[in-house]
Amino acid sequence: MPRKSLPLGPETLGLIEDARIDLLRAALAVRDDDSEPEFDLPEDMPDLEDEDAVHAFREQAIKILSEFDPDELRPTETRSRRIRALASGKGVTSLETIVAQKLDHERAAEFEDQPDPLCRSIWVFLNARETFEDAESFHFARQFRDHRKLYDAFEVDLENAAPLNAASIDETALSDRIKKALELKPAISCTVRALDLPKTDAHPASIMLIVRHGGPLSSVYNHRHDGRRAAIYYRPPNEATLIYTPSLQQIEVCADSPLVRQQVSDTFAEVALNHDISQKPLTWKRYNLTRFRSSLALERPALDGYDISSARVLEAEVRLGHWRRKLLLKVTIDDDIEEVADQYLGARNVFRRAERFSRIGIAVVYSRAGDATERTLNITISGTKSCNLQSHKDPEERSLGFMLLQEWGILSAFRQIDPTDLRAMFAELIKLHDRVEDEVTGQYLRELGLDAQRLIEGGLLERRDRQDVVLIEDCDIDGEGAVKPSEKPGMVRAEGPFGEEAGDVPADDLDKYSINEEWLHETILRLLKPLLTRRGAQQNLDPDLTLLGAMEIGGAEVPLYFARRLNDLKTVERLDLAMRARNQAGVGIVLSASEDMPSHLGPNVVVSLLSNIAPAEEEFAVVRDGLELAFRSNFALARGGATPQVLRSGKQSATVHIPGKDPLNLTGAEQISIFERLVAASKAGSPDVQVKQLMDGLGSRSPQQAFRSKTWESILNVYIAKGEKRGYWRLVTEQSPSVNAPEGKVEEPV
Repeated sequence: MPRKSLPLGPETLGLIEDARIDLLRAALAVRDDDSEPEFDLPEDMPDLEDEDAVHAFREQAIKILSEFDPDELRPTETRSRRIRALASGKGVTSLETIVAQKLDHERAAEFEDQPDPLCRSIWVFLNARETFEDAESFHFARQFRDHRKLYDAFEVDLENAAPLNAASIDETALSDRIKKALELKPAISCTVRALDLPKTDAHPASIMLIVRHGGPLSSVYNHRHDGRRAAIYYRPPNEATLIYTPSLQQIEVCADSPLVRQQVSDTFAEVALNHDISQKPLTWKRYNLTRFRSSLALERPALDGYDISSARVLEAEVRLGHWRRKLLLKVTIDDDIEEVADQYLGARNVFRRAERFSRIGIAVVYSRAGDATERTLNITISGTKSCNLQSHKDPEERSLGFMLLQEWGILSAFRQIDPTDLRAMFAELIKLHDRVEDEVTGQYLRELGLDAQRLIEGGLLERRDRQDVVLIEDCDIDGEGAVKPSEKPGMVRAEGPFGEEAGDVPADDLDKYSINEEWLHETILRLLKPLLTRRGAQQNLDPDLTLLGAMEIGGAEVPLYFARRLNDLKTVERLDLAMRARNQAGVGIVLSASEDMPSHLGPNVVVSLLSNIAPAEEEFAVVRDGLELAFRSNFALARGGATPQVLRSGKQSATVHIPGKDPLNLTGAEQISIFERLVAASKAGSPDVQVKQLMDGLGSRSPQQAFRSKTWESILNVYIAKGEKRGYWRLVTEQSPSVNAPEGKVEEPV
């Protein structure tokens, strides 16, 4: 069999070809789940010195595994990749470092007896799985900065820093506090492991903390052998990895959730460092390098107590389309870096149109008031979250550096937004979160009444670049215009397509910002939590739909959901299908971020959040009585109502209500017309409608063509079915049961 036709992945094949065969067989025999296949490899091992017999064993292993489908081999490929990652390059050092800390003398000696790195990696995977997983976390820990959206760096201001190592950290106490901070249920375990990271050429000595806990309950649909779907509920494993570098007084943390990153960091600072974050909160600093797109020159700011004689950029690094490709320009303090770039790289060089600056080096020449000594402060900023200032031993010099970065508009320090302020801007945050685009302009924020700088400091926004075109709506100019510098401070000049003057525009209006969707989502959910009588069951059912928990109405618990983008018909169709599939939860409430929305999603009442915002003096962000009133008013329709009916909520959206069935959302004029005709026929006492009459004037030839395939599968013989005669369709009601009809690609044409 040619190797290229093998179903085996490259990692599995590499393991089979390179590993010692006794360890190879043991690794391939691992099954982490009962659904994984058993390979039934030969149990009798040939003589390891017999090369022909060893080669035959490897070929037999390849032949046996080749009988399985690629999907069945995927878990083996994943395990092989993990094993091989710790058997080459820096993975070898990572494994050896953790083994030296975690294994006792006897087991460490057995590890050392293995003949090569691959055998050692397999041995640890088989005999010390927790140690293997810790080594994996250590191996990837130094790559945090490449994770970007999953990574944050905090700085902690310790007046009296005590010596700290992994052995001095109370893992149990830290685990209990983290579990409390994350509001984990008692049944969900949380483990903490502390490890010492030795000093390397690139990094000072540090302490690594690995926090593992169960995530929010989630579910997936499993396609069973009988063709039916069944939900499988599971709790995904979550992991947060924290690195504390004592010499920098810096905490770096990587986790999926921004809220988890902040809470784990705060808890570590309180428990392990004895730091009072209520008096001195952790400093979360972000560095914005986009200003250097327009100019690499720095003005000399006037700061009390200092005389700044010179401030120059000596080093600039940009990424060229891909993170691994970069261009670095370094000059001396006597050079003008802009002139050097223009002279040797051209007037329209890459630094003037850089997609992203990844490193900026600045030299500041200054003197202190009352001191004639001239000093130099070097500042190096790497990306958005790393700066060398914290490593400066002189606190006054650190303070000066941060003041300069703030003056130049490079530094934004994190400042938690007060809950009262969040309450006041709740409606605006809802509108921001409901957007389809993940970028907003300064003009949009101004129209909402939001302070961009405050949201940046609170972690809800990140500054991006500035628009280079502007839409001009003038009596003489209509279309896109170019943006040019203006003589007026704080303004830019708009220029028409043929160079026409179109007036000045506020520069802030053209600034672009990216929305930190995860942080904004969790901020909104925190404001909604007071509505809940039962918490801890939060599930992310869809990127646009979250199960919050339950609220009590009339002595019963009602499921409470939060949904956004319900003004988008495709989103409505997708979420309606998902909610009808989980109708066993009963009638619930869906809090909608959108103002244009359907009345129901599956067996759930949809209620507008913006219509139920509480007055500023109220304790909660949402009026609870308004939600209860909407729920009671629409409860009957959520159960199907008294008679079949189609209720329109817009030109392109409507809902079908049939007694005893979950409401069905319709999107598009064709779907609405089809069900209006079926409902009218059912009420008239002649439920069967000929397909020609049903599709008259519509763009489709059969009702199936008006629906997406998944939606059609979910409604066929549930809401719509073939009539008693061929070529007829009917509405499925309790009085008119469906006719079991086979599903075809296209039903009877007109």
